Amino acid sequence: MKRYTSSGKEILYTALGIGIFTLFYGLISGSLQFWMAPVAFITSAYYAGMDPALKNPWNVSFSFIMGILWGLIAFNLFQIPNMNMLWWTSSVFGGMALIAVILQGTILKIAFIPAWLLAWGTFMEISLNIKISNWYVFVIQLFVCMMFGVFFLDYGSDWLKAVLYHWFPKDTPNDNELKHSDK
Repeated sequence: MKRYTSSGKEILYTALGIGIFTLFYGLISGSLQFWMAPVAFITSAYYAGMDPALKNPWNVSFSFIMGILWGLIAFNLFQIPNMNMLWWTSSVFGGMALIAVILQGTILKIAFIPAWLLAWGTFMEISLNIKISNWYVFVIQLFVCMMFGVFFLDYGSDWLKAVLYHWFPKDTPNDNELKHSDK
């Protein structure tokens, strides 16, 4: 299996970017009382791991909206009384996943199924395990946390890394190149 390692400067600048923007995000989310702030880390990690050729924050944002909408639909379907929960929830999840893939493949080509399903799963994990008292606040806060992950944590740390490379451009051998090893 191939391992990819970066040079010392790349690691340092990446660590500084992630560390500083995570500190700021912690201060912002704590001040705004975002109790689901860790969602930003999920979406940031997802976005950072995307194929660079496919990275489009607007398509990912649209996909997150679709995932939240899917979560609202599924949650409401789960409230139907007197249903065999195992069969019913499995049927809802399976049917809605099937519809999501068909929609993405036909009329919603701008959507990314992995981002859609990530948002849907995150919505369901939270909403099925705690009582939501204000759904409007919940949905807005969930979406804002998802956007903070992409636009603040991911883009912010990349921006700081670019600034650091601009301020300290002196390269040492292999500073900007990816080393490959078969370990």
